[in-house]
Amino acid sequence: MNDSIAKNMKDNRNFWNDAARSGAIIGAVLGVSALVESQMALSGNLRWFAWLVVEYLVVVALHFWLLYRFTRRRSQLYSAEEGFTFGEAYKFLLTVSAFGGAIAGAVQALYVHVLLGYDNFLDRYLASVTSVLTKLGGIDATTENMLSQIFDQLRSAAAPSIVSTWLGGIWSGVLFGLVFGLIIAGVLARRPKPFDTPTHE
Repeated sequence: MNDSIAKNMKDNRNFWNDAARSGAIIGAVLGVSALVESQMALSGNLRWFAWLVVEYLVVVALHFWLLYRFTRRRSQLYSAEEGFTFGEAYKFLLTVSAFGGAIAGAVQALYVHVLLGYDNFLDRYLASVTSVLTKLGGIDATTENMLSQIFDQLRSAAAPSIVSTWLGGIWSGVLFGLVFGLIIAGVLARRPKPFDTPTHE
């Protein structure tokens, strides 16, 4: 019984270590991406706004691939006799997603609230959007009035706290795992095959 408890504790520790390590890598990627996207969005440059879409799609694909790779590596720790259930795969990748989201959210929160300041960030972002819309063909009186109302509402709204921004990053990471994890866990899950385990004479 003691051996069983020790094994469970070791497996649990390995799970969290593996999930934290994998999440740290994904979090670093998403954190750098958040900084790059913020700089592009604040640039007011039409070309950078176009590249923002490309960068976003590339990061989504990379995020998916990393989640798949780490979960697949985790599945290889389980023998054919044990199998690797959908639940085990889904639990692991959601935990990885939470760790990754926490790191990415922390980077975004520090950048927006500490480095730039939220009010400064909002003013720069709204000015950038106005600049891009102007370059796309000008803003008529109706559009200008509508934008003015939207911008005034944004400026008068209560600023999100640094904690809420951080929590938003965690939720974003978990949401990605919830959606795309269904595919990854479905692909990597396998039933136990006790008769496939080689025996040694």
